Parts: sequence; C-alpha cells; structure tokens
Amino acid sequence: MHLLVTRPLPDALETAERVRALGHSPLVQPVLRIVFAPAPHDVAEPAAILVTSRNALRALQSWPQASKWRRTPVFVTGKATARDAVAAGFTDVREGGGDAAGLAQAVRDELPSGAGPLLYPAARQRTGTLTEELTAAGHQVLTVDAYRAEAAVRLDPPVHKALAYGILDGVLLYSRRTADAFRAIVTRAGLADRLSSLTYYVLSAQVAAGLDGIGADVEWPARPDEESLLGLISPVR
Repeated sequence: MHLLVTRPLPDALETAERVRALGHSPLVQPVLRIVFAPAPHDVAEPAAILVTSRNALRALQSWPQASKWRRTPVFVTGKATARDAVAAGFTDVREGGGDAAGLAQAVRDELPSGAGPLLYPAARQRTGTLTEELTAAGHQVLTVDAYRAEAAVRLDPPVHKALAYGILDGVLLYSRRTADAFRAIVTRAGLADRLSSLTYYVLSAQVAAGLDGIGADVEWPARPDEESLLGLISPVR
C-alpha cells in the first residue's frame, strides 16, 4: 500500500521507516510544523514533570534550567517518549500510558496531592483535560506554553499527485489537530472528493472524530500508541 505519514518532522521520518519495514510505500507530508517557544523564566522547582509528547520533551531539553531537573520524576505518555527522556539524561522516568488520561491516573496513583508543583510543558493548542483532572485531585499544575503547531498551507507536489491520481491508499493520523489540518489542506487543494476513498489509521477515537462525515474507513487501536497503531497495518509477506 501507499501510505501517507502526516506527523511533523523529525518524527515523520522515523514512522516512514517503520511503514517501509512492513513492506509498504510511505509518503511523508507533515501537515503541522512545530515551533518552539523561548525558555520560560522564573519557573518554580517542580516536584515532577508531565510530558505528553516528544515535542514537549524537546522543548524541555532546550531550557537551561532543565539540567537541574535530571533526577526529578518525569511522567510521560508512550514508550518512545520514555526512551527519549532516558536518553536525554532523566533518571526517574515513569510511563503513564499512551494518552493524557493514563498519565493523569499514574500521577494520582504515585504522587500525593501535596507533593509540590507539577510542571507541564505543553502545546499552545492542546486538547484534553490533564490540567483540570490533576487540579481537581488537589495537585498544583504549572502549565507552560512550550511550543505551537503551525498548519501547512499546501500539499507537496508528490502527495498532490498521489491523491489526484488515486495512488494513495491510506493515511496515518496521530492527533485531532492533524486530522483537522489534513482535511483542510486537501480541501484547499481541490481534492476533497478524494478523502472518502482512503483508509485512515488513527491513534484514537478522539482523532477519528476529526474525520466525521467523509464516509471513509477509519481504524484505531485499543491502545493509543504507535506500536498498536501500526499493528493495524498488515505486513507484506
């Protein structure tokens, strides 16, 4: 199959290699570009750090004060982010499941509400209720806008051609924002009629909601992580 990888760089290239290893042909079209914010000033010493994406970890690594927090507990979503956090030198990395809900539960299970401030380097445009859930549980959450995702304005020529000529078979979508951006960029290209001909492999039901109304096949795994998502795609024997 010809499968479109829509993740931002550099993660899209890693996913493309995994798709290729399954025997399929990946096309890379990042529909979002990550822009990191300057390091914040006067951030209180955290009792723990909450990391819900690899981009949040990349932002955190660029902060000068982060070098003092290597032994601070870091709660992360996903195995890949956990590996990256360990590689970055954090010595107490705790995987809290594949999504923000699992992360919130892990924090509630492992930290008392009076443990101290929880630092959350987050995307400026974020979904979910991580801050609200932990605040309701008695935790103090310091949310810092660490990066933003800017939507692409046009399809790359090879991707435009693959869509226009019916070469593309499926699309991988990892977030609701990505799903919305993909629909918008394809519609802007005058190819909205092609959306229903594709199979979408998405990370969760929340992402799938971004595809409502297009009449396409949408599949998502029981666990919201990349390994489970790629498990939906049959390898070529």
